[in-house]
Amino acid sequence: MKLLTMITLVLILTTVLFAELELPNIHSAIVLDTKFYSGGDSNSGNYDTSNRIQVRKAALEFTGTLDKKIDYAVEFGVATCQGTGLNLKLMDASIFYNFNNNIKAGLLQGHVLRGFVGKTECSERLTLEKPVFFKTFATCHPTGFVVNTNFELGEVAALETELALMNGVNGTFDGEHDYNLGLIFHTPFSGLSVSADYNHTEKGYYDENFQLYSESGYRSICGLKYDNYNFQATGEYLIGKGFTYDDQEMTAYYLQAGYAFPMKYKFLNYIQPYAMYEFWDKNSAEDDESEYTYINAGLIFSLTESTRLRFNYMKPQDKPDNAPEEASIFVIRLQTKY
Repeated sequence: MKLLTMITLVLILTTVLFAELELPNIHSAIVLDTKFYSGGDSNSGNYDTSNRIQVRKAALEFTGTLDKKIDYAVEFGVATCQGTGLNLKLMDASIFYNFNNNIKAGLLQGHVLRGFVGKTECSERLTLEKPVFFKTFATCHPTGFVVNTNFELGEVAALETELALMNGVNGTFDGEHDYNLGLIFHTPFSGLSVSADYNHTEKGYYDENFQLYSESGYRSICGLKYDNYNFQATGEYLIGKGFTYDDQEMTAYYLQAGYAFPMKYKFLNYIQPYAMYEFWDKNSAEDDESEYTYINAGLIFSLTESTRLRFNYMKPQDKPDNAPEEASIFVIRLQTKY
């Protein structure tokens, strides 16, 4: 992954040197969290379930176009979803060649089209974070080669597709890979979209003799999204095989909805209450009890076009009888992006 990231940066710098130089666009994002835990093993010496204030994300992004054909983007910063959130690192990078207005191809470290959940930045979601099961089903910021197409189909409808040939979970093609084909169809019904995705994986496992072997697996996503008249609703269903061990099968889904109430104040654009239900069967092929459910509820206060104050409460619901109790969490988040 480090080698591919370095190659991406070299390509960007080389292109800049031999192209008509234009200053890049600069964007910033700051996300601050205050977290309060209760129940389970909360506040018992484990950092992950202890009350704290933390920088969820602080980043600078540089984007631009070279020779009208090449788009680039580089993001540096810190984020808790990509490490401890304490060390400055290259978070995302991309360089794409635009064949025309509809087709582009290039190298990417960042989000790929894995349904609505994989494509959407956490700060742009209704809930503060992606569903708890998503990191088990997919890598959030993989690295590899991407071909993206986007075609308008009339005044409202459009089809976006993406083929991504990415490194495996350890950042190589050595006995592992992450190949993803996804699409989002924006239907002729305004605000209604459909997601579909197939992800072929290969990763390494150890047998009873501690010998390393590779085995293929898969992930698949389908879902619906409606976003119109200040109302948002999304639901996606996920299935897969090849997780902790090669025959392990999982199913999961989430349903979320929210409505933005417009406010007639200069300091407040809207208030948006929302809720999300999550279901995760960690061993769906077996008869043993392995189902987990979670409830999220919260409020979003839009202070300006780019600044939001957010409140979210997540509480675990059902779990297997022999599983430990998980902590509930209440988060206050202040985020801004320019």
